[in-house]
Amino acid sequence: MVGAFPRNTVGATTAALSIFFVLFATCTEVGADLRYEAVRDVIDGDTVVLQSGERVRLAGINTPEVRRGEQLPEPLAKEASSTLLDLIGGQLVGLEEAEDPLDHYGRTLAYLYNSAGQSLQRQLLLKGLASVVAISPNLRHLDEYISAETTARANNQGMWTIDYYRASSVSMIEPTAGYTFVYGRVQRVELTERWFVFALAKNFVVLIPRQEWSRHFDYKPCSLDRARIAVRGWVSMAGKRYRLIINHPFMLERCGYEPIRLCPSSQARSVLSSQGQDACV
Repeated sequence: MVGAFPRNTVGATTAALSIFFVLFATCTEVGADLRYEAVRDVIDGDTVVLQSGERVRLAGINTPEVRRGEQLPEPLAKEASSTLLDLIGGQLVGLEEAEDPLDHYGRTLAYLYNSAGQSLQRQLLLKGLASVVAISPNLRHLDEYISAETTARANNQGMWTIDYYRASSVSMIEPTAGYTFVYGRVQRVELTERWFVFALAKNFVVLIPRQEWSRHFDYKPCSLDRARIAVRGWVSMAGKRYRLIINHPFMLERCGYEPIRLCPSSQARSVLSSQGQDACV
């Protein structure tokens, strides 16, 4: 674990709780329907353990991995963890549960606020210690988080000044990539009953559920044929190929068409295909 709070600081008297509730009620960053909890441990920059033992993952962001064992931590992983510890400051936190409140590890997904009413996600983003993750349906604070990430980029904060966090060419992806930023040209578009499949290489595909495309994307999938794109997300192996599954357009940047976040400047110009549009669904 990265940090733990002394046990004599996690309790709260009735008077302290009253003051805490007033602070939250008067702060503009705070969302609705909060519950208030004591944090026992900070595991890394985006995961905490409550005094009750409940593990909470900060929804809407991803921070550098601390990693375990012989694996070296990613750049700024320790800084993200210590910053989260400082932001909590041994005080209660307010939890606003995400729209889909559990991840596949059984952790609670929530938007967190400290005793000053600050969004912990937003503060980490502003310091360049986190990047935005958009996973439907947990999109309640997406615009706010994108704005914070954009500000951090403009101010050359944290990860946005480190080459390690520049988008990698699809040809440079490693088996242990995990959460990463990657760019390339779409070589093939395949429309299946369940998925829209975008192949950036023979061994690398981006998968988007057909249902989520219809819900969130405002352009046709075939328009990406031969287009240069950059994507963010978790890379995994399926058989002999890498795959990256997303379900929201923020995670896929069309180089030269949308604001540059991940696309290398040399790849910024891209012509979106108009061929085969009638075949798109």
